[in-house]
Amino acid sequence: MDEESDVLEIKMILLGETAVGKTSIISRYVEDNFSDNVMSSTSMTYVQKKLVINKQKIQLNIWDTIGQEKFRSLSKLFFKDTKIVVLVYSITSLASFEGLDYWMNLYKETIGDEAILGVIGNKSDLFLEQEVDENKAIEFAEKNGGFFELISAKENKIGLDNYITKLVTEYLKKNPNFNKGKKKNIKLKHDDGEGTEELKAGCCAGEKNKRKIRKYCMIQKDENSIINAVFLGENSVGKTCIINRIKKKDFNPSETHTEQFSEFIYKYNKNKMKLDIKIHDIDNEKKKTKEFIDILKNSNIFFLVYDVKSKKSLDSIEYWIEVVTKLKDNINKDLFFILANKSDKSDGNENNEMISEGRNIATDNKFMFKSISAKDDEGISDLIDESVDNYLAIP
Repeated sequence: MDEESDVLEIKMILLGETAVGKTSIISRYVEDNFSDNVMSSTSMTYVQKKLVINKQKIQLNIWDTIGQEKFRSLSKLFFKDTKIVVLVYSITSLASFEGLDYWMNLYKETIGDEAILGVIGNKSDLFLEQEVDENKAIEFAEKNGGFFELISAKENKIGLDNYITKLVTEYLKKNPNFNKGKKKNIKLKHDDGEGTEELKAGCCAGEKNKRKIRKYCMIQKDENSIINAVFLGENSVGKTCIINRIKKKDFNPSETHTEQFSEFIYKYNKNKMKLDIKIHDIDNEKKKTKEFIDILKNSNIFFLVYDVKSKKSLDSIEYWIEVVTKLKDNINKDLFFILANKSDKSDGNENNEMISEGRNIATDNKFMFKSISAKDDEGISDLIDESVDNYLAIP
């Protein structure tokens, strides 16, 4: 068995109201850092933590979320493949505890009862300001089949480490096949008209995994086994710079806009799935041509890009959504990513609002959203893999 296939990836998300300390908890757990001046998260971000439990190598992908009311309607795509959900409240805020009912309902509607549930009462160091009865929190967790812990991201690193290890261990107990350090073969058959073929897939024969494998089988029926992805947006928003960062790992600040059409093949190779992703860049002057229309009709992953310094480019996102919707029979089978580019320049309130507005458009349309910087290679290195992962997971 190769070393990579021996690592189990587990997705964990933190949910809760704003200012309860979700970002601080992650920072303390992953980096052992704490700051009293952490600002509320303005985008969905994740970090990785390597663990070994019972000789099983684990990569824990921990997602931080925004808690503001206007960002609550998270895309269902965000919750895909989540294995551990942690609901967080502050012991100093009764409102944040009462808000857990909303997050619990959201979790159950989108994930069901498959994930391991954790409930954290954060800021235990501020016990003199406590507003939440600990017994009520314990009762809430037990009623929903979760595991409760009172912690302080500021002072209690060991307690936090032990608690998250407990949640991961409970997940391994619930999924014993994952705890064997090897992958279980699943054989799915599909008929392409010329006989039956078999595809072996990794561990976990869960319905989500089966959907991904079935979709992979369907893609294999195509002549070249290619998924088409296209970058759309106004001129000068940085589409070509983003693509060059993906393709060449390079950034050229003097890059001119694309002339006519360009494309390149990105090799996707994860979980024993090998696919060619053909990435298209298009000059907007060609957007009424047959070539442009054909590319959009045949694409399944769409990156809608705007510049955080340009309100015009943000407003144009709705136009590009309309264009694709008119050309595609069923966009529910496709993946859309709204990209807020040039986030390296988003150092003012106005630009932060531009990022928030883009995220709202994504939320309203049930699209993915990411704040990126082609200049700093922020959020781009894993962009294509992340998009393909989510596309394959669409039912």
